[in-house]
Parts: sequence; C-alpha cells; structure tokens
Amino acid sequence: MVSGVNILAILLGTVVAAALAVIVFLYILIPLLKGIGWLIGSFFWLIGATVKHIARFVVGMFRDTFRAIGAVPAGIIFMILSVVNVVIGRWSAASHYGSNVQHEIKTLIGCIYRVGIGHPLRLIGLAPMLEGLEQRVPNAMAEAPGADKPSRRTGAFDGYTIVGSLPGGGSGGKLYIAEPVDQKRETLIKSNGGCPDRVVIKSFAVADGSSLPQIVRESRALESAKKIGLVLEHELTEERFFYVMPYVPGESLGAVTRQMHAETGEVGLSETQTRQALGYISDILHTLNTYHRGGLWHKDIKPDNIIIHNGRATVVDLGLVTPLRSAMTLTTHGTEYFRDPEMVRMALRGVKVHEVDGAKFDLYAAGAVLFYLIENTFPSHGGLSVISRRCPDSVKWIVRRSMADYNNRYPTVQAMLDDVEAIRNADSMARVKPVDLPSMSGLDGNARAAAAQSFGASPANARYAAGGCGGCPIRSGRRAWRDCGSPAVRGCRRAAAWRRSAFAADSSDQLVDRCVSA
Repeated sequence: MVSGVNILAILLGTVVAAALAVIVFLYILIPLLKGIGWLIGSFFWLIGATVKHIARFVVGMFRDTFRAIGAVPAGIIFMILSVVNVVIGRWSAASHYGSNVQHEIKTLIGCIYRVGIGHPLRLIGLAPMLEGLEQRVPNAMAEAPGADKPSRRTGAFDGYTIVGSLPGGGSGGKLYIAEPVDQKRETLIKSNGGCPDRVVIKSFAVADGSSLPQIVRESRALESAKKIGLVLEHELTEERFFYVMPYVPGESLGAVTRQMHAETGEVGLSETQTRQALGYISDILHTLNTYHRGGLWHKDIKPDNIIIHNGRATVVDLGLVTPLRSAMTLTTHGTEYFRDPEMVRMALRGVKVHEVDGAKFDLYAAGAVLFYLIENTFPSHGGLSVISRRCPDSVKWIVRRSMADYNNRYPTVQAMLDDVEAIRNADSMARVKPVDLPSMSGLDGNARAAAAQSFGASPANARYAAGGCGGCPIRSGRRAWRDCGSPAVRGCRRAAAWRRSAFAADSSDQLVDRCVSA
C-alpha cells in the first residue's frame, strides 16, 4: 500500500514537474531566448548602422571636397570665357557663361558648407539643427526681390512709376512692381475696361543679358492673353521687350505649404488645412479653365508660380503660355517634376502642339501641385509617387488620376474641378470614396474598375473604386476591418480568418484584396 502511494506521488510529481517545465519553457525560457536574440540582433544592427553612418560621412566628405576642388578651375574657365565674350560684344554668350560662373560659385560655397558644418553635425546626430540653414534660408534667399529700380541700360517705363521688384525666376526676365500714372491709367481703362492700382512689369532687355529666344518665347501668346485679361499691354523695341500684368500681393504657394507642414509636422495636414489646400487647387483649376476656354495652356504650373493672398490662389507668370492650336513643335520647357514626362517624350518625337490636347499637360501639373501640398515635396516619381502623409483616400485618387498616362487622366479641367469641389464641400472628407466622385458617376461597376485601373490603380484599389468592397476604406489597420460594412469582411471576421498580427503592417491593397476575395 505504501509503495502504491509512493508510486502515485512520484507520478503526480512527474506530471507537475513536466507542467512546470512546459510553463517555464513557454513563458520564461522562450521569451528570455527571444530577448537575448533581440539584444544580439540589435547589437549587430547598431554596429551595421554605425558603420553605414560613418561610411556615409566619409564618402560625403570626400565627394564634396573633390567637387569643391573641381569647381574652382571650372569657374575660372567660365569667367575667362565670359570676359572674352564681353570684349568681342557677344552679350548673350557673356551672360550664359556668367550664369555658369555663378553656378560654380554656389557649388563651391555649398561644398564648403557641407564639409565644414553639414557632414560633421550629421555625424554626431544634430541633423535637425540644419533644417533652417539648408531649407528655410535658401528658400528665403531665392524668393528675395532684386533691385527696386531698373538699371540705366534697361531704362524707365513710360507711364509707370517703379515702386519695388520681385524675384526674377528662371526665365531671365526682370520683374518690377509699378503704379500707372494718371494718363496711363486712363489709357488702360479704355483698352481693358479697368486698371489695377499696381501692376507687374516683366522686362527682357538685351543689355541685361536676355536672349532673343527668351524674348520670342515670352511674346508668343501675349495677344491671346490680352484678350482674356491676363495682360494689360506689351511693347517690343530694338533694345527690350516688356509686358504688363495685374499685381497680386502675397506669398508663393511653396512658402505657404512649408508653413502649413511646419505647424503639423511629419504626420501631414489636418482636415482644416486639407480643405484649405483643396481651395487653392480649386482656384488654380478655375484659372486654368479660363486659359483653356481662351485657347491657351499655361505650361508652367508650379508652387512658385502661384500666389496666395487672403486665402485665394492666383496663377502668375505667363512665360510659357502657348496657344492650344499652335502649329509649332512641342518643347521641353517647364519645371522638372511639375512638367509632364509624356510632353517631353512627345516633344522629342517632334509632335506639334495642335496635334495633342495641351490642356492635359496642365492637368498633370495641377495634380503635381496637389501632391506637393499634401507631401511638402515634389513628386519625384511622377504619377507613381507615393503619398505617405495623412490624406483622404479620395484626394489621393484625384492626384493619381490627374497624373496618370496622357490618355487616361481627366478629360478636362472641369472634371477634375468637380471632384475637388465634391470632396472639399463634403461633411467628412474621409468618408468620400472614389466611387462617390462626380467623374465616376454614370459608369457601372465594371466600367469604373476599368477606368480606375487604366490610370494606375492596382486591381484591388480599382475594385474598391467600383464599389466592390461595400464601403471599406483604403487604409490598413484593425479599424478599417472593424468599420467595413462588406458582408465578405463580416464573414471573415466571424470565421476568424484574419490573424490579429496581419493588421500590424498590412497595406491598403492587401486589405482591399482580402475584402474582395473573401
């Protein structure tokens, strides 16, 4: 009897010991081993990251040092060429080489700054201190006005009193703020039906380094622009060419965008700011509608050519405005990242302006500006650029469609404007789905999906646009799964088909794929 009790005790002890061993193994040993593995992995990751950081510092120092050394002889050569062309009276060539001298000086100063300040501070983890020096200061300097008075070589402008100046931009022209004298004001009222208190005079003078191609390009569409009130008057002489436009005070859209994102940080614009951004885009699209109805396309829509004043956006700079029915060949002029890549390819093939719809190139630029407003940076990958900051899905949709391939983007500016206004005026922008947008109305589900996929949406997002996922938002996370009203998703939830861990890093496409295929 005693031996039986001992055996039973031994068995119970064995079972308890095994259970305790399993518990210790599962809840103590395995987490401990995982923790040790994590520490070892983190240690080696830290070593690798440190090596990469130091290597980046060393490579950057060597690269900028050699660039600075190379900039010195290049600048000297350009300076000699500029002086030689001044001596022989080739003013345009002298201006060209002079611009290259300035470029080499800027390169040299930038390299010296990075070698002496930028790279060392980044090495010790003080990169945030450089934001003001590397971003805000250069932007402020680039936007600083030039001389407040035209040079003697340029001469005065009859009928106008110069009161200030504006940054010249990339066209080479000089911009002056002026007030018409009484007699000139009366003339402008008679010819244009009105006259603003202040105007902007954009001047190109051969003596200031402007070239004949610049003058021809700027003057090409001025008569058409004058008919729709964009230009008040223009004049061409042997020495110079200038035209007069209404003056719009305010800040550039680029400066306003940087200010908005400085308030919210990396997370992105708030809902109020997003509505404000859509208001700017709405103003831009209204202006482009005026251009297109007048037979013109702007060709250089970008943040620096948009002025914000009293909450409204005004498009300025007519330097590249072109008649839509022009018989000339397309050119590659424009600003990179806001210029349609397909326009460049067409220009290289020799396509004529009247053979394409130039308004669609403005559409691409408007989409790129909307991307810039949301992301605070330019779309470096064109229509494939990813929006990573906070933004309603329907707004992302507008960006994607406006920057889609030439044949698949919005057919007109008005179509894009209707979509923007639908989101902007909605009670909740986050609840507006692409299927709800005016441009998608009148199409059945298959047609919507085909249209969505044609301008770059994945099959999953295309099905979402077509209403195939019963209102499931395009976003990752458990909330999207919980809030979705799709029977397929509810079925997945009841069947516990999705693991909880799947929501940790699920992309929108994966989420919608599961909704649709479940």
